[in-house]
Amino acid sequence: MMSNEHELEVYVNRLFANHRKTRETLELKQEILSNLEAKVADEMAHGMDRQAAIRLAIDGIEGIDDLLDDNPRMYVTRYRYELLQSALIYILLAWILTLPARIMPSGVMINSLLLCLAALAGIMFLVVSSHLKRDDTQTAVVHSAGRSHWPKTAWAIWGIFMVVVTAYTFILHFGSDIWFGRPLKVDGPYSLYVLAMQLALPLTSVIVPMLVHRASRLTDKHEVKEA
Repeated sequence: MMSNEHELEVYVNRLFANHRKTRETLELKQEILSNLEAKVADEMAHGMDRQAAIRLAIDGIEGIDDLLDDNPRMYVTRYRYELLQSALIYILLAWILTLPARIMPSGVMINSLLLCLAALAGIMFLVVSSHLKRDDTQTAVVHSAGRSHWPKTAWAIWGIFMVVVTAYTFILHFGSDIWFGRPLKVDGPYSLYVLAMQLALPLTSVIVPMLVHRASRLTDKHEVKEA
């Protein structure tokens, strides 16, 4: 149980932690905090100790989801246009950077896959571009539950993936040397190049968390603002 003098404020902050900071949200937040403080003061005036009064007041809060319309509207065509544009740029950059890896079978596969993805993203971008002027003001509701945590989650998953892949690559190349206590060595420039490519190719997956982060930013950018 929270014991400092700001326990009600801390509780209300946690209650609203996953909701967007709109004017409606801030007003409701202040109203709930004021009501809780008034209830605690009333119970204490009737002889109840502070901690028991706080516990009773908090128990009376069933949730705030039904009190908020927390799903904003956004200009969906503008959003798709910019997101596809970013996806196309990221994929083309990854494709260019993986061209030197085509001397390896895995490099050919990843580079070819990126080229196909770039072609697909380019076609979708052209289709959305052709509708942009006509559907510029088209809007849609965004279901925003937990949206603020998506970028952090995507980056965390990608970081774990890179650690696992890097560890696997080093074990594959140097596992026996480490096991038998031999010095780590690479047999010539080609082996060094292969090792570098095996470590670098998984880095192209960074476009996934980058796109998740970009999508979150664009949702805020193209939100329909109140007049």
